[in-house]
Amino acid sequence: MFTKNDFPSLHLDLFRQPETEQLFAPVRAGHAPRILLLYGSLRERSYSKLLTLEAARLLELIS
Repeated sequence: MFTKNDFPSLHLDLFRQPETEQLFAPVRAGHAPRILLLYGSLRERSYSKLLTLEAARLLELIS
């Protein structure tokens, strides 16, 4: 385990172990999961854009 001497600029007291109750929302969302898909090219025929659009199509199909 690290000590304050290892990282003097960090405040180790701010790092807490999450409690199990905090991991699960008490109320479920009424919408499908929102997933952000990014592609990096602005070209007309971009393979990363085509792949992202195909991934979006598949995600919409299964939701």
